[in-house]
Amino acid sequence: MTSTYLCIIICAIIWILNGICIVHSLKEQIVSEFYIHTGLGIFLSLLTLELTIGRNEAWKHIDIPWLAVAGWILYVPSAFLVAGSLIALKHKGKPKGADFTATTTFIDSGVYHYVRQPMTLGLAIWSVALILVFQSLPALILGLISLFFFRMAAIKESKYNIRKFGDTYTEYMKRVPMWNIFKYLKQ
Repeated sequence: MTSTYLCIIICAIIWILNGICIVHSLKEQIVSEFYIHTGLGIFLSLLTLELTIGRNEAWKHIDIPWLAVAGWILYVPSAFLVAGSLIALKHKGKPKGADFTATTTFIDSGVYHYVRQPMTLGLAIWSVALILVFQSLPALILGLISLFFFRMAAIKESKYNIRKFGDTYTEYMKRVPMWNIFKYLKQ
């Protein structure tokens, strides 16, 4: 019963914090931010559900070991992509204000040299990793929903960046794939 209360409290905090960001994104009409924060809320709720009440056998887990290993392995590129994008945004993006994602400078180095949307790609890979690690129906449903929201965030972010950076970003889009890092490496 304690894990249920803990789950409710953590999920409430997740949605209050993400709700603030979602409301802000709607006020500012930044659609990509709406999608990313909704995806994060679902993603973090999935993680919380599985680590609290899911661990207490609240629902069935399949437990195929090689799928779990594949999921754990996927944590590495997802962490690299998310961390790499956060570092680049904070240090090279010359953000205005406290929000380091609100960059004022176009970035095409670091992970952004290989993929246009490394943060959303990393979160999408992490969503797939959670599905493979937890192997439950709630993980599958919430993981796929968060994957959809991260994909939509990437698409909307590209449109936002065209308005923000103009022709520079349009040319960048021709050179660097949104998510297909293998396409870039193949060139």
